[in-house]
Amino acid sequence: MRGYMRNKISIKLGLLFLISMILIELLLFAVLYTTVSSHRINEVMEGLLTRGAGHRDVLENYFDESTLAHVALMESEAVTEVIITDGDGNILSESFNEKPYPDVFYEAIDGKGEEKERVIEDEWRTEPYVATVSPIIVGNEHIGNVFMFSPSEVIRSIIGHLTRQFLLVMVVLILVTILIVVALSKFITRPLIRMKEVTENLSTGKVEEYLDEHPNDELGVLASSINRLSEDLERIKKERHDFLSAIAHELRTPLTYVKGYADVASKKKTPSEDKDHYLNIIKEEATHLTDMVQQLFQLAKMDENSFVIEPQFVDLSLVLMEVKDHLRPVLEEKKAQLFVDVPSKTMIYADTMRLKQVIHNIVDNALRYGGAETKIMI
Repeated sequence: MRGYMRNKISIKLGLLFLISMILIELLLFAVLYTTVSSHRINEVMEGLLTRGAGHRDVLENYFDESTLAHVALMESEAVTEVIITDGDGNILSESFNEKPYPDVFYEAIDGKGEEKERVIEDEWRTEPYVATVSPIIVGNEHIGNVFMFSPSEVIRSIIGHLTRQFLLVMVVLILVTILIVVALSKFITRPLIRMKEVTENLSTGKVEEYLDEHPNDELGVLASSINRLSEDLERIKKERHDFLSAIAHELRTPLTYVKGYADVASKKKTPSEDKDHYLNIIKEEATHLTDMVQQLFQLAKMDENSFVIEPQFVDLSLVLMEVKDHLRPVLEEKKAQLFVDVPSKTMIYADTMRLKQVIHNIVDNALRYGGAETKIMI
């Protein structure tokens, strides 16, 4: 049952946290990946523009065959390629060395003359080259163009390397997230499982266990409520034990009297008048027992505030003498003496039946714990 509880709670919470965290991480990674990859692509394109602008600046000062050949030689040793044309689009120098020219070059020279440097091809996913053009202008006259080409494979390699790094970081981050979520879900579900165990123990009567109320959150409030429930159950358990003990004590006293008077009345040497007297007392005690059982039902209604006490003015001396008369067989059996020193006509306001119960209990306790030949004074 404990494993079932843990699985139900921790798995649900864990999956909820994990899915939420992974979705957030994927969104952040998508934004970060797009930003970083765009930045790296822009770096490549800006670098290509800068390289073309550098050649353009040199050629604007030295536009001769030697400089043209030198620029082509430089690019033939690099990853990038260059084509230098005149103002009409005729090729003056290039570094492709018999490799085919990209289509974007032919499209560029068929158009109008260039007025400023720009990117003429940036589709690195589908085209073999990305390209830029930088016009050569001397004395406000457009005398040629510098076309720079960079293999798209360079950008693809950068993006591929970046993708692998991002995937590696994402995998590591997801694994760390899973560990954190597992630890967090156990941290959250542990007090819930403990609360379940304590409530199960409460249902079996074990009320000695308490929960830690230290966390100042909903779990701490719940733990406090369960602790109060445990204390209430412990109090109810104690009250039930005291109640049953009181019932046993209340019933044992009149039953003892009934037995005592029955034993005396059953003796052959007991006079008839005394037998009738004792039988009347037995009848009274039986009625008393019936009344006590009825009172138990009334006690059961105490929680409903329906327990009734019926006080009236009674002569305390008569009540005490009546109790003494009822207790005579028990007193004789234990060789005890009961002295009543209460003036007649001593009126008190009390419930007669419950007053007799109290006096009976007091005398019964005195006889039980007073030893042999006890003398009791009221």
